[in-house]
Amino acid sequence: MIKVYIPDNFISERTYAVNTLLSHYCKVDIEIIPSVNHADYKLSWNNKSIIVKDHFFGNIPSGKTYLHQEFIPEKIVSSSSVGPDEILVLFGEDKVENTDEGIVSHIDIFAGTFFMLTRWEEAVIQEKDFHDRFPASAALVVKSGFILRPIVDEYAALLRKWLMELSYPLPEDKSEYKIVPTCDVDIPYYWRRNSVVRMFTANFFHHPFQIFKEWKNYKQVQSGQRKDPYDQYDYLMQSAETAGVRLEFNMIGGGKTRFEGNYHISDEHIKSLMQRMISRGHVIGAHASYDSFKNAEMIREEKEAISNYSGVPVSSSRQHYLRFDVPHTWRCLSDAGIKTDSTLGYAAEPGFRCGTSKPFPVFDIYQQKELNITERPLLIMDVSLRLYKKYSIEESIEFSRKIIDQVKKHNGELVFLWHNSSLSDVDGWNGWGMVLESLYQ
Repeated sequence: MIKVYIPDNFISERTYAVNTLLSHYCKVDIEIIPSVNHADYKLSWNNKSIIVKDHFFGNIPSGKTYLHQEFIPEKIVSSSSVGPDEILVLFGEDKVENTDEGIVSHIDIFAGTFFMLTRWEEAVIQEKDFHDRFPASAALVVKSGFILRPIVDEYAALLRKWLMELSYPLPEDKSEYKIVPTCDVDIPYYWRRNSVVRMFTANFFHHPFQIFKEWKNYKQVQSGQRKDPYDQYDYLMQSAETAGVRLEFNMIGGGKTRFEGNYHISDEHIKSLMQRMISRGHVIGAHASYDSFKNAEMIREEKEAISNYSGVPVSSSRQHYLRFDVPHTWRCLSDAGIKTDSTLGYAAEPGFRCGTSKPFPVFDIYQQKELNITERPLLIMDVSLRLYKKYSIEESIEFSRKIIDQVKKHNGELVFLWHNSSLSDVDGWNGWGMVLESLYQ
């Protein structure tokens, strides 16, 4: 066991960072000891030690909080002080020393881990996009050009490397690369939705000469002569099954905004669809509605509705339109009984929003405690590639490979989102199944 001495301020925050990096990521048994005699972090065992200089919490004036923009680093810099594999420095200096007792790191890997996992920068910066989301463009990791680097995973690998160099008996790393495909069912069917009349009306004014062709298609789908273009579920399930994994289908269980209303969870067609998914071993999750991201009771009601009509317990979710308010949405999800969330990815920037490819425990920066929920960060989304980044099919495959290579390197989880509607020829997604299939390779 390693004894970890930490300074005696911001004890909850320091404990979370140390415990998450050492116990959760490195699988090391530790005892955390707050100490007035230690100004830095000290990992100690058998006359060996790793000292990590405190370059963050110790700089916060007594009685003040770190939740101010002035404490966000101006930039992330790349360090070569740890050897041929460069490490990214958020807090501290580009300096690592070897001593008779062990290693002294001037890179504050614990502050960096806390910054990336808690996303406290998103609670501090007030900038929002059209959907009231924290914009990717405002994130330090995006502005510094490192959204494709899993910073926390790299810190964990560096820490394991130091421990091995100092002959600490590390447990075997049994983590393996895992593919976690998900599908948010926003519009389950193109022609069988509540807004079909509104859609015909809109198309009549914008594309009047197409209205008769579309009416014919509509009638053929209704009569069973033609398959609905959004009914891509068999293909989605088969792709996952061929790769030896199962999909999580996130269903909308409520909502009253213009961003929902395409189906009701109680519809017979929807209940039948969910049974198809369940019968093949796939998972039903909640796609919490547009306005639910600050409302625990709304999330709970929607989760229970999905569970009631699917007949299976629901414990995982993702927020509709990736709307998220740190840390309030995590708290609402936890209060609503959700155990695993997978919202934390930027719509505009695929990559490592939380600096990791692995599930991690969540910390509430206002309540100063861990919550009973795990975040499974979202790394790749279909619309991010085509609609936000404007990539072609070939460019999307090449770009996604950069993320996949990093996830494989750190034996993480490739959590990706592919909508059933993003395989339809009616919306210009012709051929994009190639991108989906490349994510399984």
